[in-house]
Amino acid sequence: MTLTPTDPSLLDRLPPELAALPFGSPEFKAMNARIAQADEDRCAPVSRAMPTWINLTGTTVCNLKCFMCNQFLDPNSPKWFMSDEVYERVVAELYPFVQTVQFSAFGEPLMTPKMEQKLDDLRRTNTKLEIVTNATLMMRESRFREKLLEALELVTFSVDGATRDTYNSVRTGADFDEVMDNIRRFADRRREMPAAARPRMNFNFIMMKRTVAEAPRFVEIVHELGGDEIVFNHLVEFHPTLRDESLANHRAYANEWMDRTREVAAALGVRVNMPPNFVDTSSRASPPVDTSASADAARPQPRPCGKPPIKCWFLWKRAYITHEGNVVPCCLAGIPHFGNMLDAGFFAVWNNETYRTYRSKVFTDEPHGPCRTCYLIYPNPELAGSEGYERF
Repeated sequence: MTLTPTDPSLLDRLPPELAALPFGSPEFKAMNARIAQADEDRCAPVSRAMPTWINLTGTTVCNLKCFMCNQFLDPNSPKWFMSDEVYERVVAELYPFVQTVQFSAFGEPLMTPKMEQKLDDLRRTNTKLEIVTNATLMMRESRFREKLLEALELVTFSVDGATRDTYNSVRTGADFDEVMDNIRRFADRRREMPAAARPRMNFNFIMMKRTVAEAPRFVEIVHELGGDEIVFNHLVEFHPTLRDESLANHRAYANEWMDRTREVAAALGVRVNMPPNFVDTSSRASPPVDTSASADAARPQPRPCGKPPIKCWFLWKRAYITHEGNVVPCCLAGIPHFGNMLDAGFFAVWNNETYRTYRSKVFTDEPHGPCRTCYLIYPNPELAGSEGYERF
């Protein structure tokens, strides 16, 4: 299906090698991705390309009440659905460029309204889907499930625990046996698909005092399911009631089980992404604020533009669109939005002064705003504060 830009003048603002290709075609999107990568590589303040990946706040509603989730801890946590006006603008302005869309960052994506229509929009615009789901609503045999499988590029199942008692104590409202049955059915159907069309299947696992000892067994379960990767993350202390569950207060215990988990993963050939061990294994009662010279020396050193250990992949290639059209640059908690795409369109926000400032400074010795404490670029548990930011 041939796509056309809602604003024909947009083609005049695109790089010639991009504007020359059929708008919204797979070739067009691939060229957009190459240009975005080139701009990231040279730390260009102005991005000539559009994002290659976007997240939509289709919904913030979830069907579970996990004890460590801010939606449960904050009784006033808003329950939003993306407005049709914002969604239609996103489809018109961004779907022709992006290769992948993720539904929902804060809610259960399978509770997104009009999901079947949204799957149709993905198909007609040559766009793939990512979802991060609690797996409670993974449907069994149905037409919708087949459409979902066709659209999916990646599904990530969030499962905290490898036994029924532990999992059920975390994921209130879900049952471990039912969830694992849903995932096994999905994994079996996935194996039946041609390899080229098969979506990747990843897992998220939040490490805390009650779950970390089950991480090695969880690796074995994922191996049995044929999963591609497990991402292990530390619990973020959104609330004082979570302090004892934080592994920052059980560091030696955490290191022991993280080491065991890595050993099992290596033996089974399961790819895992896990934070580094704690260097200081003395547990803390409260987050330390150390202003000594030794603390300064332990902080990550400034990195020039080039090839830092971990390079930000958001400012040139990714964007988060809220339910009301605000454009947020990344998933860092508390980062402000950079503008609203309903005002003058996404393109005007994408290269405004705020974006240019963040891009020009993110890999200098003076990163702007929350970039200076980003736990994705600086994954150092020794410096992690109670909000997940590193303490500077």
